[in-house]
Amino acid sequence: MNYSVNLGIWNSVFAVPCDIVDNHLRLAGAAQLKVILWFLRHSGESFTDEEAASALGMQPADFRDSMQYWVQTGILSVKGGVITPATVPAEKPSAPVEADQPAEPDKKAKRESGKSRALSRPEKPDAKYIARRVTEDKSIEYLMQSADEIFGRMSSNNDRATLMLIHEYDGLPVEVIIMLLQYANSIGKCNMKYIEKMAISWAEEEINTLEKADKKIKRMSGGREAARKVQKIFGLEEHSPSEKEIKNADRWVNEWSFSPDMLRKAYEICIDAKSKYLPGYVDSILSRWHDLGYTLTSQVTDERKPKSNRKKESFGATYDINEYEQSSVIDEEW
Repeated sequence: MNYSVNLGIWNSVFAVPCDIVDNHLRLAGAAQLKVILWFLRHSGESFTDEEAASALGMQPADFRDSMQYWVQTGILSVKGGVITPATVPAEKPSAPVEADQPAEPDKKAKRESGKSRALSRPEKPDAKYIARRVTEDKSIEYLMQSADEIFGRMSSNNDRATLMLIHEYDGLPVEVIIMLLQYANSIGKCNMKYIEKMAISWAEEEINTLEKADKKIKRMSGGREAARKVQKIFGLEEHSPSEKEIKNADRWVNEWSFSPDMLRKAYEICIDAKSKYLPGYVDSILSRWHDLGYTLTSQVTDERKPKSNRKKESFGATYDINEYEQSSVIDEEW
C-alpha cells in the first residue's frame, strides 16, 4: 500500500531569508515586499522587467526601483546583468560606516555655529544605511511611514534618501519635515525636488520647531492667497503662481496693504505705458506709492499732469510719472 501526506498549499513552498522579516519588514514598502516575494518564488527562472511588472500589476519602472532596494540592502546581487540572491546572507548593520554617513561632523558643526552652508551637498545615503537608521530610531521609522501616507504611495529609494539627508544633514526635526510634506501635498507639489529645495530654505531660516514651521506655512499660504487675489484683480488667467509671483503679491497685499483699486490702478498704468503686464514695473510703481504713503487712487491722479504744472518739492527730487515710466530700472520683465 502506498501512503502520502497531502499538505495542500504547503506541498509547494519556497524559502524567505530571515533577514527580510527581521530587518526589512518595517522599512520596505508594499511594492518592495511584493517584488521580493515574487522574485524568490520564481528564483532560477528567466524574466524581463516588463513580464515581472505585468505579473505584479505595476509599472516596469516601479519594479526596477523596488528591485534596486533589495540590491542596495545586499539581499540580492547583480552579476553580468543577472540578478540573483546574494551568496552571503546580508548581515544586520552594526556600527555606522563613515562612507554611509549622509553628513560629515564638521559640516554639522558649521550649521550649528551659524556659518554658511557647504557649496555642495553630500551624497545621499543608500538603502542599507536607511534600514539601519530606521531600526535604531523610531522617529525615522515614523517619518518614512508618514511620507508614504501623505504621498498616498510608496516612497521611492530616492525619496527616502532625500528625507534622511534633510533630517541628518540639513538638521530639520522629523516633526518639522512632516509639516513641510503636508504643506507640499496641500498645494499639489509632492515632488521631492521641490520639497528638498524648500527644506534647504527652511534650514537656512532656522525653521526648526513646530511653532516656527506653523508661522512659515501660514505666511506662505497667505502669499498664495494674495497671488490669487492679484490674478483676479488684474484679470489674469488663473494659474499656479510662481515663487516670484507669490513674493510680490504677499508684499503688495499683506505687507503694504494696498486695496484692489490701488492695485488695479498700478496695473492700468503699466498697460498704458508698456502695452503689456510687467510684474517688475508694477512692483516699482507700488513700491514708490508705499514710500510716499499713498493709499487712495485720488492721491495719484495728478501724476500724469505735465511736469510744468507740478509743484517741485523743496527738498529736491520731483516725481514725474512720465519720467518714471521711461526709467529702464523698472523695465525688467520678471
